[in-house]
Amino acid sequence: MTMEEKKYGVLVSVFSPCGERFLPAGYKSDLSLEEKLERIAATECILGVELDYPTDFEDPTKLKPLVARFGLQVSNVEIDLFGHSKWQYGSLSSTDKKVRNEAIELCKRGMDGVVELGCNQISLWLGQDGFDYPMQVDYRSRWQNIIASIKEVGNYRADVNVCLEYKVKEPRTHIQLGTVGKALSIANSVGLKNVGVMLDVGHAIMAYENPAESAALLSEFGRLFYVHLNDNFGFWDDDLIPGTVHLWETLEFLYWLEKLGYDGWYSLDMFPYREDPVAACVQSVKNIETLIEIARKLDQEKINLLQEASNATGMIDLLRNAVLK
Repeated sequence: MTMEEKKYGVLVSVFSPCGERFLPAGYKSDLSLEEKLERIAATECILGVELDYPTDFEDPTKLKPLVARFGLQVSNVEIDLFGHSKWQYGSLSSTDKKVRNEAIELCKRGMDGVVELGCNQISLWLGQDGFDYPMQVDYRSRWQNIIASIKEVGNYRADVNVCLEYKVKEPRTHIQLGTVGKALSIANSVGLKNVGVMLDVGHAIMAYENPAESAALLSEFGRLFYVHLNDNFGFWDDDLIPGTVHLWETLEFLYWLEKLGYDGWYSLDMFPYREDPVAACVQSVKNIETLIEIARKLDQEKINLLQEASNATGMIDLLRNAVLK
């Protein structure tokens, strides 16, 4: 895949007011969905948009022409199973069968909606499915509930991918789908071809993972469905511009995406509290493309020999000469 063929996407929430606990109203003016799409199109490098259902839209027949008017396409739709108090003790893992069924039905409606939008994927970030204190939940029944629920969702439409996004914490102190291993275990336990994993670079870093290793693991099982690019300092989901903190890890991650033959979306999941979101998107794509260009120029024969020998100092020398000279 050439650089020009890379599919760059972005979450519409990047263009939100970016509220937080100290300034709930956010740092920017609220925009309509149409205004957000207009700003995304203004980047001139973003083609795909990620939306939330039903927060961002309810009627796909009205949304589709709006997205098309700006020359964009829907790359993914996240099902909102976290942004309402009814999910506070879990959604797909809830011990309340009524709540669990409501979550499953919402996923199914979202799947029908994405097909109408010309998209073939929903994502599930189960931020409320977890626990805050020791002894608070029965871990086994929660795992059983979540696997059964995802299996029902995946079986509903084989033509729509169900992408599990993992994150170790926030808003719960412990989220059920917290690491790449847990997400992969659930996807494999569900056992459906259309159930896979979304790898968010920042979430992997928070979980003390190496994003490249996580990508390789998911790819080995055919479960690497989608990626979110961003960065953080390792303690929290800062959602910074990709490659601004973990430069080497981001380079390695992009190198491995090329090596693995990943041909999906390169989607930006950031929270530019004080930065102009258009400028943040443009700089993100520039960082990604620069690092991909460097990765493609690396001497493959030398890398193979160095890795075979586990030669860390030799690899440092190779990377320094490739990146810093």
